[in-house]
Amino acid sequence: MRAPDQDPVIDRILALWNTDDHTLPSEPRLAELTGASRASVREALIRLEERGYVHRTQGTRTTANRRLPEVGRRIDEFDHSLSIRAAGYEPRLQVVSAERRTLASAPSRFDDLPDGTEVLRTVKMWSVDDRPYALAEDLIPVTREADLDPHLPVFDLAEAGNSVQVAWETMWVDAVALDAERAEALQTRPGLPVIEMTYCGYGADDRVGYWSREVQLPAPAGLRNALIRRVHRG
Repeated sequence: MRAPDQDPVIDRILALWNTDDHTLPSEPRLAELTGASRASVREALIRLEERGYVHRTQGTRTTANRRLPEVGRRIDEFDHSLSIRAAGYEPRLQVVSAERRTLASAPSRFDDLPDGTEVLRTVKMWSVDDRPYALAEDLIPVTREADLDPHLPVFDLAEAGNSVQVAWETMWVDAVALDAERAEALQTRPGLPVIEMTYCGYGADDRVGYWSREVQLPAPAGLRNALIRRVHRG
């Protein structure tokens, strides 16, 4: 589970969101409606443009992206449960396993942590209407004494386990054949072609907060992974 964007001004603007409108209210009007300063609204609109919600052109009003409701699950969205519920399904999160272990060389390793690193390894599964959908394996280095609740998001576990406040997350996407261990957890057959996403979350000082590896079964309608990017023509 990944942390959502916690900008309250963005949340207030999205609460006013209506993709039937061609344009959003002006910055002064948005400031009035949200109770934020114009500078805060302007920064929020910049971030919304980066995320594909709006298109801003100098001298004209801010245009809403009216295709958003048709997109499905955005690959840059963080919370599976919210995405599943937004698509009209009932989500369920299950902690399949959680254990402390010391890392050693192995062909199945997907991280770049040094051998001998003590980690909390969690395996979590999301279901859609009680049908397995996604499985994530998280490795959180443990460098301090802490009582770690495996149900927490990896961001919180990293901060509690190794004092890293994650600033960036790098993601790699691959097509793989599902191995036997994950196939059993997902109640499907080994060798099934799946999408695998590998994440590394690290802080502003480059310390690693966690590594994570996730696979997804073929998505039900409305949950297909999608990416929206701003097009700049030079």
